[in-house]
Amino acid sequence: MRKLSGSQIVWMIVTTEIVAIIGINITPAILISKQDTWISMLVAGGIGAALTFLVVHLSMLHPNQTLTQFSQALLGKWLGRLIVLPYLIAWYTLSAYLLRSFSGFLKPLLIDRTPLWIIMLLLLGLMVYLTYSAGITGIGRYCEIVGPIIIFVLIVSFILNAGNTDWHHLLPVYADTGWVTILRGSLRPALWFAGPFTLLVVVAFMQNPQKALSKSMLGVGITVVMVFTATLMVLLVFGPNLAAKIRFSYFMYVRTIDILNFIQNMDIFIVFVWIFAVTAQLSLFLFVASYETAQLFNVKNWRNIIWFSPPAILIMAILIPNETVLAIYDQFWVSVIFPVCGIGIPLLLWIVSVVKKKASESKV
Repeated sequence: MRKLSGSQIVWMIVTTEIVAIIGINITPAILISKQDTWISMLVAGGIGAALTFLVVHLSMLHPNQTLTQFSQALLGKWLGRLIVLPYLIAWYTLSAYLLRSFSGFLKPLLIDRTPLWIIMLLLLGLMVYLTYSAGITGIGRYCEIVGPIIIFVLIVSFILNAGNTDWHHLLPVYADTGWVTILRGSLRPALWFAGPFTLLVVVAFMQNPQKALSKSMLGVGITVVMVFTATLMVLLVFGPNLAAKIRFSYFMYVRTIDILNFIQNMDIFIVFVWIFAVTAQLSLFLFVASYETAQLFNVKNWRNIIWFSPPAILIMAILIPNETVLAIYDQFWVSVIFPVCGIGIPLLLWIVSVVKKKASESKV
């Protein structure tokens, strides 16, 4: 199997993280942190960078091994396999959540009369084709093309709306919220900055794993800067009270761009670029979930799992009835999955790895 280059890791992180944070996480953060959400995003970026450092360093201690392989080497066959189950649940359910969320976002914007399940099926077809035909290296090359386009489009949207900003929307700074509220507002974006644990698998496919840490941090850094700027611009244009009432605040922000009644309707470009990014994100989760499922059940060819995993994801997405269930799942991520899979298990595996490494070095 071909390996991922350092630049592909950078753009894979940027492409798959930006789309989720800017698309569906700015408004919930503004509901909590109000005009200080830009501070919450910086705090979230710091938390995300720390968690990224943890999972990447853990993976670098076990070169060319994915989570399922090195967890069994550290904890034994059964406990090592058991510890992977929460991640598989997280990746499969998160894929269904994102498929349902983005289909619900696209439906009123592009094809209002089309049944939701058809939009899901189309997105599912794209992610299956990309994952099955090209694997992780194909996803990496795809992100290498889509990532810079996303950054360019975001920068253009910031520049074109600079004339509609009002700095008074950011006042007062800190006085109305305090650090506890700012920290609460940062928790949900923070788990996305850490890239829902996919680096525990992806680092094993790098050409040069020694550069995994620097490349991952560069990817997270670019993402933090762009998300921070997008959040700041949304607040400056709408103010915290109005932005908190808009479900997809960044896309409404893009709709306000109007230069001399000539440059308008920029949101349609954003939507199409977002479809590319969502395809990359769903494909990455599908690859990671399918590959680790194959490792767990000793299936030699991970592509055989794709006969089962996409239908399961589609059925789960269709069974999500409304936005209330999506909000409950959000809370489940922040309060259960994130502490267990993002902090607890990686920290446990890292401690065991370091202790075993020191024990083996002392014997030599």
